[in-house]
Amino acid sequence: MKIRRIFAALSAAVVMAAMSVTAFAADNATYCFDTADRLEDWQTYGSVDEAGFKIKQSAKESKNGAGSMIVSESISEPVSNGFGGAFVTADKVGLDDFRGCTVSMSVLLTKSAEGRVGNFSLYSDGVIWMEAASDELNSKTWTEIVLDIPADASNNKVGFSIPTFDVYKGDVLFIDDFTITDANGNAIANVGDFKTKPITSVNAAPAWVNIVLIAVLVVIVVVIVVVVIKLISSNANKFH
Repeated sequence: MKIRRIFAALSAAVVMAAMSVTAFAADNATYCFDTADRLEDWQTYGSVDEAGFKIKQSAKESKNGAGSMIVSESISEPVSNGFGGAFVTADKVGLDDFRGCTVSMSVLLTKSAEGRVGNFSLYSDGVIWMEAASDELNSKTWTEIVLDIPADASNNKVGFSIPTFDVYKGDVLFIDDFTITDANGNAIANVGDFKTKPITSVNAAPAWVNIVLIAVLVVIVVVIVVVVIKLISSNANKFH
């Protein structure tokens, strides 16, 4: 009976580990920006030409996965009465509208843009205009911005605004994990731009670490085998 209980516990642990791995693998943002495959979903409007506003996929930085969206601008003179940005419509993610949805994104500034991003926000538009911003944006850690859309606001657009209208030229910020959660609390599945970050010699573990891990694993297996043998032997002796 003891042996059965041990194997049952081990089986349960294996199942729980498998479930955790599956859940982690499925927990991807609606837009991951790991590839450029779905950048065409995003439309721009407003003073994008005056600000030299551009978006593209980049592998320079990422919060998760293989990349992120990078936003750049080229402004030689301050833009007066500037407005605009980039947005995606509800039909691109299989929704009629964004009523009752929660939208979030993670943002990382470039070093050159520190202290120069004054009007950047996550927004929704349609029936009413709504926005959420953060004064904690920086170039060292990713900052999450979250926007809750009321259940009676049938807005059909969500997006982000042009970061600055001051004189600036170059990359401004990175956006990753653009996540849309519907009114029922279900995360909208990834649109197809998720890609696992490749392992390189820079982020791979040193060889000696792998050797130590293998040695520890071998010791653990040996200990388990010894314990099982002792349990079997002790139970067998009871029947002699």
